[in-house]
Amino acid sequence: MEVADPAVGRPVPLARVRALDAISGRDGIVVGVAVDHRDALRALLERRGLAGDDATVAAFKVRIVETLAPLASVVLIDVELGAGPALATGALPGSTALAVPLEAQGYGSLHLVGETTFMEDWSPAKARALGAAACKLLLPYRVDDEAQAGRQDAVVRRAVAACRAAGVALVLEPVVYPRPDRPDDPEVRASLIVAGARRLAALGPDVLKLQHPGSAHACDELDRACGPDVPWVLLGGGADADTLERQVEEACAAGASGFIVGRTLFDGALVADRAAADRSLVETSVPLLERLAATARRLGTPWRERVGPIAAPPPGWHRA
Repeated sequence: MEVADPAVGRPVPLARVRALDAISGRDGIVVGVAVDHRDALRALLERRGLAGDDATVAAFKVRIVETLAPLASVVLIDVELGAGPALATGALPGSTALAVPLEAQGYGSLHLVGETTFMEDWSPAKARALGAAACKLLLPYRVDDEAQAGRQDAVVRRAVAACRAAGVALVLEPVVYPRPDRPDDPEVRASLIVAGARRLAALGPDVLKLQHPGSAHACDELDRACGPDVPWVLLGGGADADTLERQVEEACAAGASGFIVGRTLFDGALVADRAAADRSLVETSVPLLERLAATARRLGTPWRERVGPIAAPPPGWHRA
């Protein structure tokens, strides 16, 4: 169901409205916990002397979700290992929205990904049937590589269409990956993040999940690049806790509608000692998430405030 919005003169999908309300909570600010890491998490566990088998990975995810989800508006978790156990055990409460990834790739060597591929036998429609309010698409993306960017634009268009048909929000996560043979200086990296957001916002994602561009000034540019119709949130990117807190403050002060972050929140809990892991979640992860959420709610722009008034449907709309 779409209705005309007189404030912006274009149709507004009501399913999008409902999905964005779900992932942002009553205050319109996204407080997101990302636990959708797959191969990268296996590799990390193995480097720390832990088993990276399915059961171990799933158990870690359940414990992380059980501790942090009550403080979040949305949890992003994979369907291969995480979502099923988290839902079955009740670790993910009904008050916290569910988001799931669409891409087959995990967080590996992004510079080798010429085109994002979708997970086999998976779709936004199936995600909706699972109870998800949103789908996430990881998108290695550099506007200075026109051939790759063009292929990725086509991927985004397919994802946007499929998510709209299913009635779920699309959280698009473009990542400016470093070239191994030619590192970018900070100004070039910032310009790529901003230019990529501007180009992708025009393709109609519901939310952009973006890298910090390096400075408060660049965050202002990034906010303008997203335009008035597409809310954006900050991703974590593996920053240390102090850096992440500063980045969330700068992003939200510039206009971001919150954050969706992962490993920084729970890195200290990825240890073999169960008691030490649980203690880290309670004593380190919870306070960090609380501080990030408080900053986002104090400084961030609620998504409805960003997009402006949304018209109610006219009488008899359900019979159309």
